[in-house]
Amino acid sequence: MRQLALDLIAEAPASFDNFVAGPNTEAVAALRMVAAGRSPVSRVHLWGEPASGKTHLLRALAGTPLGPASAIDAFSACGEAAARVIAVDDCDRLDDTRQLALFRLFNQRGDPGSAPIVTASRHAPIALTELRPELRTRLGSGLVLALRPLTDQEREQALREAARATGVHAHDDVFHYLLTRKARDLRTLLAFFSALDRYALERQRPLSASLAREFDALIDTPVEPPAAPRPIAGSGEPG
Repeated sequence: MRQLALDLIAEAPASFDNFVAGPNTEAVAALRMVAAGRSPVSRVHLWGEPASGKTHLLRALAGTPLGPASAIDAFSACGEAAARVIAVDDCDRLDDTRQLALFRLFNQRGDPGSAPIVTASRHAPIALTELRPELRTRLGSGLVLALRPLTDQEREQALREAARATGVHAHDDVFHYLLTRKARDLRTLLAFFSALDRYALERQRPLSASLAREFDALIDTPVEPPAAPRPIAGSGEPG
């Protein structure tokens, strides 16, 4: 059951359609233009605090974005391949080698008609003093978009709309539980809510805070490895 619950919480593929823009409608509209190949800019930088949606939008653009854990040759491959959009997440956490790789990528993709490069960090480019100055300049040379996280009221509204869209009846206390006990990013919240709904259907119980706590305890319980079978006397096993 625990593995089933964890599987249910697996995140759905990120897309623009399942991103709740809230105060970021203009930023999302600009990125849709990039995705459609109709943007007048070839460099876009997103910045904002955690849970503001940066990674979701990069995944919607490019599937799996490059980042601090990416192999160096992955940056080179993007420079050589005819990628539609190149996305790089967590630029403020790139080490010196990957900073140089991204800088070279900017130089390789500087021609008109080349694939747009969309990058993201926690702070605006001008404030990324931990980066090489030449890379910081490149990050700020295009369209810079600030993303604001959803307020608690906007996240609750999104959860309630998701419940209404699927015909789920949920007690008010379950929304309070999710907003105060779970991750702040809406994508994870919606995934947990969907998994909780499945669990409630299996148990034939209403969605409530008490059920959410029970579900949380279920998925947080470690799975014990199966015990090794005991040898049977006379089976030839070493004694």
